[in-house]
Amino acid sequence: MPAVADINVELEVRELEGLYRELRVRRAILDPIFWMMKCTKTLDEQCPQDPFRPFPQKLYLKLVMDYLTYGQSKIKYLPKSRTMLMSWTVSAYAAHFGFTHPATCTVFQSADEERAIHDVQYVKTLWENTEPDIRARWPLNKPPDQQPAHEFKTRSKSRWIALTGNPEKIRSEHPTIVVYDEAAIWDEFETGLNVGVGSSPLQIIALSSAKPGYFADICESSKPVEWPHYEETVPHELYEIMKVWRKCGFPDYELNLAA
Repeated sequence: MPAVADINVELEVRELEGLYRELRVRRAILDPIFWMMKCTKTLDEQCPQDPFRPFPQKLYLKLVMDYLTYGQSKIKYLPKSRTMLMSWTVSAYAAHFGFTHPATCTVFQSADEERAIHDVQYVKTLWENTEPDIRARWPLNKPPDQQPAHEFKTRSKSRWIALTGNPEKIRSEHPTIVVYDEAAIWDEFETGLNVGVGSSPLQIIALSSAKPGYFADICESSKPVEWPHYEETVPHELYEIMKVWRKCGFPDYELNLAA
């Protein structure tokens, strides 16, 4: 028969484990960076032996997510290279925003259908690979494989849709967030951006690899601005969660300064 002290320790461990699971869910809902780095996985199609991998814990990815989450500019531009995971990171931002804000719409618009659909597929993959306790808070009416390739919907009526071609298509979608992926490659990006602004979304994100044109001109002419003070915008509930988290010594992500 176990000693009373052993029983008390076992109960304490169980209570801590239960507290950790609950705080992990709550933090993932409130903290997009924590969810992205610790609670979901990307898909690496070039590594079939181990295709599902977490985001690397890189400082620059946190700074990008901070910029998308807290930056004051309505239109945000992100130059990228192939190895930076920018499309995945922007898709993660748009995914988490829609998961945690009911009845929102993200439009991914690109020059070609494949690129725009890829971004929607990224959102589906991130949902599928989110830890079950967290994913249960973001239910679907239909499983991802029963939804169209160009669209993804949650039960809370948030959706992500891929558009290509005519820039005017976006007007009928009433988007909350507009994402232009590979904007520099899209010949109609300038027109599309003007139409996107006219559709009055909360935020527009344009990202692209290098190519001369309108996107490159905007990036090169940009001027430094004061970096936002993020501590003032942290939700009070997340602040309280983190006090308990640190007091209990629960594990956290560790950012790597190297790119």
